[in-house]
Amino acid sequence: SPRRAFRAKIAGVMARAPRSLRLEPGALAATTGGPLEQVLRPSVGSMGIETIEIHRLDRTRGRHAVLVAVGLPAPALPPPDPEADGRLQIVDDSLRVVDHALRTFGPERHTTALVLRVIARPSPWTRTGDWTTTLVLAGGVGLVLLLLGGLLLEAQVLRPLRAVRQAADEVASGRLDAEVPAEGPAEFSALADAFNRMTASLRDQIEQNVAQRESLVRAEQLASVGRLSAGVAHEVGNPLAAILGYVELLLDPRTEPALPEDQRALLERVRGQLERIQAIVGQLLDYSRPATGQARPVVLGEAIERLLSLLRHDPRCRDVELCVTGSPTATATADPAHLDQVLQNLVVNGCRAATGRDPAVVRLDVQQEGDQVVVEVQDTGPGVDAKVRPRLFEPFVTTAKAGEGTGLGLAISRGLVQGMGGTLACLDANARPPLRSGAAAGAVFRVTLPRATGDRPPVALAQNAPAAPAVQAANPGRDPHDP
Repeated sequence: SPRRAFRAKIAGVMARAPRSLRLEPGALAATTGGPLEQVLRPSVGSMGIETIEIHRLDRTRGRHAVLVAVGLPAPALPPPDPEADGRLQIVDDSLRVVDHALRTFGPERHTTALVLRVIARPSPWTRTGDWTTTLVLAGGVGLVLLLLGGLLLEAQVLRPLRAVRQAADEVASGRLDAEVPAEGPAEFSALADAFNRMTASLRDQIEQNVAQRESLVRAEQLASVGRLSAGVAHEVGNPLAAILGYVELLLDPRTEPALPEDQRALLERVRGQLERIQAIVGQLLDYSRPATGQARPVVLGEAIERLLSLLRHDPRCRDVELCVTGSPTATATADPAHLDQVLQNLVVNGCRAATGRDPAVVRLDVQQEGDQVVVEVQDTGPGVDAKVRPRLFEPFVTTAKAGEGTGLGLAISRGLVQGMGGTLACLDANARPPLRSGAAAGAVFRVTLPRATGDRPPVALAQNAPAAPAVQAANPGRDPHDP
């Protein structure tokens, strides 16, 4: 019969309908007028249903609120029971009410209950018996639960799965910074956390591999320089010393007959070039030779003032303002001679870069940061090219013209600082504000050394650091940041 067919159809709908919702703080209230109403509204008007509501019941405070309501305004009725089991309630001859408690999960599932209330007025053809009213309301509840189940499936299963798949595709394309948001049920949150830990571990491993590769390259460069230096000392250094000795002999005023002035001028230029070659050979030897010395407490303010008092009379720094800021009493553990050599290299480089600028300033800023002491040398020059900066401290790297620089000055300085247990780095462009209004930000070199504590005894320097070279003579044609 038609009624049997209708009853079978409603029973099938109820059997397939999920009956649970995830309860998040404020989640349903935020959806008022949104997806839930769109899900519930199509059921209104079918099988006598005129109003559908979702009630929120606070078990601890006894509060009650209607979160979602679609259809006609509901008549005044008592709040639903938090444990309602879907039993039919006949309010009067023309009003039927079914309250069904939704199974919830989430942070508030123990203190808050959600109840689905369906209000219907039976149509004339369903008044022949209570079983008809029951089936009609049960079918309406089942339809609503089916629609809510689809919404739950989308929010709690399909959406997190799409996020995981998208992040996996990004990682496969090389973007290891992709992360999966930890949302959805606990299982998906655990999966997202595991995925994010995996990508973080991959990033760390790649960074370690890059650092190891750079360390191996540097070790090979040091070995190559060591082998080269042994040959240079014999094949170039010894003949060069002999040639320089002959030139000195010719320039000796006691030599007879005396040379004409034009020839003496030429020999003076030859001697200058020979001394320059000798200085380069010395740098090669110094770079490959282990450093010697002892680290002891050094008051940086005093050491810097002694250095600047000499450099202010140096032709390379004569037209540049040299200043010191910060904490002059900061004390670092360092070898005084090596520290002077490093700071002198950096200051002279800054003066070369700032010469001819308006204003021409080189500043040394001393700060104490925890268990470290930091010295930053900043100038008002043009700065360091971003393409050169990553390889600035590698040996033989220079932007100077051929014959105007060896590219060893900064490499030697970094080795000296590392031998004292510190670091030397060139900061990115615009890492610090300009020294003067309207001036360029310039280059900023940051020296970090261990802070001296108590009566610390002298410590032998690390034996893998190169020795300091002699300061080269001024050469206006060289790269401003290639000592």
